[in-house]
Amino acid sequence: MIGKNYLQWYGTVAQLVVTESELIKEILSNKDGAFPKFETQPLVKKLLGDGLVNNEGEMWAKLRRLANHAFHGESLKGMTPAMVTAVEIMLESWKSYEGQEMEVYEEFRLLTSDVISRTAFGNNYQNGKNIFEMLMSKFFKISDEIESDKPEMEIRNNIMKIIKEREEKVISGKENSFGNDFLGILVKAHHDVNDNQRISKDNLVD
Repeated sequence: MIGKNYLQWYGTVAQLVVTESELIKEILSNKDGAFPKFETQPLVKKLLGDGLVNNEGEMWAKLRRLANHAFHGESLKGMTPAMVTAVEIMLESWKSYEGQEMEVYEEFRLLTSDVISRTAFGNNYQNGKNIFEMLMSKFFKISDEIESDKPEMEIRNNIMKIIKEREEKVISGKENSFGNDFLGILVKAHHDVNDNQRISKDNLVD
């Protein structure tokens, strides 16, 4: 390895590794489409969905704007209490291990699941946590594309159920918004009156 940017081989495929921040920024912005994305393996695509990671062009730009808004500094400040709650719950559970060894890797895996669930699904965080656990436990044990159809559908149905519940609450007047968490931002975009800003339900789920 020589320099900040270097060539490496993955089997018979050459890979250029870039570590210079300005070049990384240019590649990720990809304004002129000079850096096309690789075709994702079908099984991986089922795991990642057809969202920001796999999209290009106009749809990518639309989803990127949503992500930028969701993870803007001010938005992240609003997520801090959820993150603090997750950490406090973990630390409280550690008291039962006093004087004993514990599997820290597993604890932080659970913390990651809890934080993602709370920030992405808000009040529906327990359902979100179940979805996250389902994703991690089932997909990573599956090597067959056909076999992956069942958990993919199960995960999709669970997400759709949460979305439908939020939509019904707004329609009935029980809530005046779809929520301030990441899912709420996406549901709001799905109902946007502006065609250029609106995303499909498939994009929402992915």
